[in-house]
Amino acid sequence: MRRFTLLLLSVIFTLNTYSQVFDNFSDGNFTLNPTWSGDVQKFIIEEQVLRLNDNQAGNSFLATPNQLLVNTNWEFWVRLAFTPSNNNHPRIYLASDNPTLSGPLNGYFIRIGKDGTDNKRIYFFRQTGNTITEIMAGSQNIATTTNNRIRIRVTRNEVGRWEFFADPAGGQLLVPQGNVTDNQHTSTQWFGFHCFYTVSNATNFYFDDFSIGQIVKDETPPHVTDLLVPTANTIELIFSEAINANDAQNIANYSVNGAIGNPVSAIRSPQQPNRVVLSFSQPFTQGQTYNLAVSGIRDLADNLMEPWSRAFYWFQPGKFDVVFSEIMANPNPSIGLPVHEYVELYNRSPFDINLQGWTLQHGSTQRILPKAIIPAGGYRVLATETAATLLAPFGNATGVPGLSATALTNAGTLLQLWDQNMELIAWVNYSYQWYKNASKANGGWSLEKIDLSNLCEETTNWRASIDTRGGTPGSINSIADANPDIKPPLLLRAGFESPTVVSLFFSESIDPILQGLSGSYSISNGIGNPTSVTMFPPEHKRVNLVLGQPLLPGVAYTVTITANFADCAGNAFSKNTARVGLPEAADSLDLVINEILFNPPELGERYVELFNRSTKVIDLQNLILASMDTIERVLTGVREISSSSRLLFPAEYVVITPNPNVVIGQFPTNDSETFITATLSAMTNSSGIVVLAGNGHNIIDRLIYVQTMHYPLLTDRKGISLERLNPERPTYDKANWHSASKSVGFGTPGLRNSQFTPNITPLSGTVELYPRIFSPDNDGFDDVLNISYKTGRNGFSANITVYDSRGRLVRTLYRSELLASEGILTWDGITNDYQKADMGIYIVFIEMFEPGGSVETFKKTAVLGGKLP
Repeated sequence: MRRFTLLLLSVIFTLNTYSQVFDNFSDGNFTLNPTWSGDVQKFIIEEQVLRLNDNQAGNSFLATPNQLLVNTNWEFWVRLAFTPSNNNHPRIYLASDNPTLSGPLNGYFIRIGKDGTDNKRIYFFRQTGNTITEIMAGSQNIATTTNNRIRIRVTRNEVGRWEFFADPAGGQLLVPQGNVTDNQHTSTQWFGFHCFYTVSNATNFYFDDFSIGQIVKDETPPHVTDLLVPTANTIELIFSEAINANDAQNIANYSVNGAIGNPVSAIRSPQQPNRVVLSFSQPFTQGQTYNLAVSGIRDLADNLMEPWSRAFYWFQPGKFDVVFSEIMANPNPSIGLPVHEYVELYNRSPFDINLQGWTLQHGSTQRILPKAIIPAGGYRVLATETAATLLAPFGNATGVPGLSATALTNAGTLLQLWDQNMELIAWVNYSYQWYKNASKANGGWSLEKIDLSNLCEETTNWRASIDTRGGTPGSINSIADANPDIKPPLLLRAGFESPTVVSLFFSESIDPILQGLSGSYSISNGIGNPTSVTMFPPEHKRVNLVLGQPLLPGVAYTVTITANFADCAGNAFSKNTARVGLPEAADSLDLVINEILFNPPELGERYVELFNRSTKVIDLQNLILASMDTIERVLTGVREISSSSRLLFPAEYVVITPNPNVVIGQFPTNDSETFITATLSAMTNSSGIVVLAGNGHNIIDRLIYVQTMHYPLLTDRKGISLERLNPERPTYDKANWHSASKSVGFGTPGLRNSQFTPNITPLSGTVELYPRIFSPDNDGFDDVLNISYKTGRNGFSANITVYDSRGRLVRTLYRSELLASEGILTWDGITNDYQKADMGIYIVFIEMFEPGGSVETFKKTAVLGGKLP
């Protein structure tokens, strides 16, 4: 008897094993356990998924043995990387008496999709021999995209009732698609699928998670998995599974305490039958805790949920309740973190905040955020879905669907955070210059916010992380400190957009309420208030004013802020006026190159300073800086000076540099308003050409510099600028350039040059020397001797020599130097032996002559002074 019992159990076990099918291809093959037959050469296993792998148009099938048909459950996952049609679709044979699915057979199959936008459904067919009959069409379009991931379940009971379910997202939320009763075929031997495709889709069919077995009755009741409060009048409930529509939409099944009561409506989503939205007539009070009770809800199998309740509150975050707190834009090379970009958010509010439905915008690209809770006073890291998994060990991390791995540009971009109602919550326009550390800006280190309560300051409130890993994703910043915004905002400048439109630029974000009012501004010379104001959110650092009458040529206007403007911290304006005028085109030498630093100090930046020596208002937006190919005589390395209007008035300076903060930190200047951030053309430490030109490449000024133009006695020229002695003298004249004085830190960007020398014009036919006492010690005070001449006519050349008081030759300054009708030549106190001349009296002998004509000679004296040892 024992032997017979064991034998019977063995037979039953063998039959059950043979009758069930399961394959998720995790073993890397489809030839064993179970065995698939058919066009096996046209399929491959790829990352544990079965994939069609043909190279031409056609049809291919695979089949595996299966005898289950009564009280049976079929389930599988399919990916169609195309939109299905008559020429491109799969048939999934739930039953067949023939393993050759491409020939005559008796059975049933599902087809996904036909031609037509409303035909991307499940279709159920009966096949008898070669006769195919459609017996059901699904209720929903489930394959409408070009990359469809679908999970399908089919059941057939003992009386032949077929029921169809699908999750168009490929998950387990299986929604009813339809049902039909058909008993024409009552047995099966095979299960399989048959693909029909054009050549473009010969590799775009994927299959996984095949499962065939007896129907298992669902006896698990539904339960609430999530409660969301998207508005002051609505609650969104997410259940563990699809729920009965009548129960879900019965308002008596829901109740909120605190005089709120039952909802006025309860709507179950047809596409998401596990989701119910409750609407209430009485709004929730912000920050107040309520309790929601739910009962009487059944699932589709008629299982009744247990009564359930949960506390909740309504909180609508406002501006800056959530702020950007850390940015990893350039993670490579890694210092200690995964090599992935991320941004970190901080919740400043006393309530947990759900980011679901919020928008992260980088540049002009927007990405919708999934469910992600930022705890009160806590952090949330946003990254790509791949990066979020790797960053999770460091703190709360969320993958943002569709976010590019290179979304955060290394140089900087504008980041914005919008809530579900598209109300702006936070923004930051970061820049690589905020690192204030050239080596860290090259990669591997994040930018961290110093003071999370300092809401609008930018460069002064961000710095490179000092954490040994390179950043602190999901935790307190390594540089966290008190850094309150106490700096008042400034009206930086006014720009020209058209004769009737003036732009204003502010040093930081301004409260937009007053900023948008016409009465907040006044323009002098009879124009008065603008007729309208255009603002530029989210930064609110600029406005455009539309004028009631146009600007007139040659008139300087003053724009005045008449309202009590303030920044985000409430700091009032300290500078509320700016000049504006109708700009004129710059002609040759209207603007001149006035100072240049081509060999910067360690960790420093190069710069070029311009000076407006004309009587015009000139818009730098219309100008460029470049170098020049001296052979082809064309401009190279062209760089725009300003992307927006930047007016330069007569006798004003402007400094162009890639990093103004670095230059300001290394030279004795704090006039940041004279600086423009712009990329310079390539400049070497020894020589080069700097060209100032119009957009049409008409040259306005050009400097050919070499390092020998520096004061000869300097032992190290690094970090020392070349200054123009006088903007009225020629740029090409090397005698018009001198090293900046040591007393001013070897540079005067944005300020009058330390070596500035005024012009003194002698009487016609004479020569003057000044100053009579000069001291060539590079202290910025009378460092050169000027030899000013005026011949009265052109054509003269000159020989100029210097002798000491005993008549000995000290320096041959010029030999046959062609002179203009008037000009200035210089002596820097250096001898022919490139030594500094001794203190004393010197005689300057000037011989001016015309070819074949008269000769005029002048003998002048000067004193070379200096400090006694």
